[in-house]
Amino acid sequence: MATCIKCEEDYSDKRRALGYRTCLNCGEASAQRIVRKRTAASLRAMTPNHFAGSIEEHLDEREG
Repeated sequence: MATCIKCEEDYSDKRRALGYRTCLNCGEASAQRIVRKRTAASLRAMTPNHFAGSIEEHLDEREG
């Protein structure tokens, strides 16, 4: 069994053969962080210049 580089739990060797160095849980958490950052950056770029609020506040409201 391969060992996750983040949580040190064992995960499938087949997943390691595909090039992943993290377990499914850590990989999912990492992917969600990337999605949030890219979404926030896209929304920031699309907002009018007079908008002074925080995009992150709107993203947090949808989670739950």
